[in-house]
Amino acid sequence: MRADLSCFLCCEKKALSLLEQYQVPSEKRLLLMKKIYGGFSRAEEEISAPVLMAKMMKILEEQIKMSDAYREPKRKYNQLLMGRMEQIEKRIWSSSDPFLAGLLYALTGNYIDFGAMDTVSEEKLTELLDKCGEFSVDSGTVEHLRRDLEQAGNLVYITDNAGEIVLDGLWLRTISKLYPNLRICVLVRGEPILNDATVDDARDIGLDREFDVIPNGTQIPGTSLEHISREARALLDQADVCIAKGQGNFESLHGSRRNIYYLFLCKCDFFVRKFQVEQFTPVVAHEMDFV
Repeated sequence: MRADLSCFLCCEKKALSLLEQYQVPSEKRLLLMKKIYGGFSRAEEEISAPVLMAKMMKILEEQIKMSDAYREPKRKYNQLLMGRMEQIEKRIWSSSDPFLAGLLYALTGNYIDFGAMDTVSEEKLTELLDKCGEFSVDSGTVEHLRRDLEQAGNLVYITDNAGEIVLDGLWLRTISKLYPNLRICVLVRGEPILNDATVDDARDIGLDREFDVIPNGTQIPGTSLEHISREARALLDQADVCIAKGQGNFESLHGSRRNIYYLFLCKCDFFVRKFQVEQFTPVVAHEMDFV
């Protein structure tokens, strides 16, 4: 999906925020922003927002030796959600519909996004987790997903952010119990980018002990089919069903005409406008809904 004007502005804002965080001197900031603006001007017409963000982040990493800028927030939210995992799992299995309950918790975790938002608040996360059972999602799409999982042999679950991945794991555990014949592979980012989940995050929370966890081979905050590794592409080619978490995965996979179910909260202005909803509204959609 082609980047909107607001996507360029979002990348600009993120760059300025990181330059301030790393206390880059004013003169160097100006030079780096010129370099970033130059990259924007040369961007392909059909570039997606995740690829645009990756190009911008690469410039910063090369010029100010920035590496895994969100390492500490990732650890913080992984640990925070791990601390709540047992309680949330009990809530899932005590509900009348564990599949839907797990889905809603996984959706709620998509709030933890340092790419789409300026700030992430523990208080807001707690508020969303406490009321996620009240969220309304498209029941027809959820039922379609259930039927597809019943018939599927392979599910590829494409994660988005650290912290969120803990709730993904709880839902995947639920799916695994409900559909015991289903083989589940988890696709994570190949290298650190923003607060997106990597193999290290999956290992930190023990997800790799229950499911196959595969890095996608890129440092793009999404899943760009033309950039991911051959192994990741083969996984997606062979999948009967894919579940893709987050706005970045929607932006990079939308239009691929695969059997993909997208789960995300509408966080940025572009998504709020596109889906004509309020901020933090949950969306569950199927790729073919947009054909």
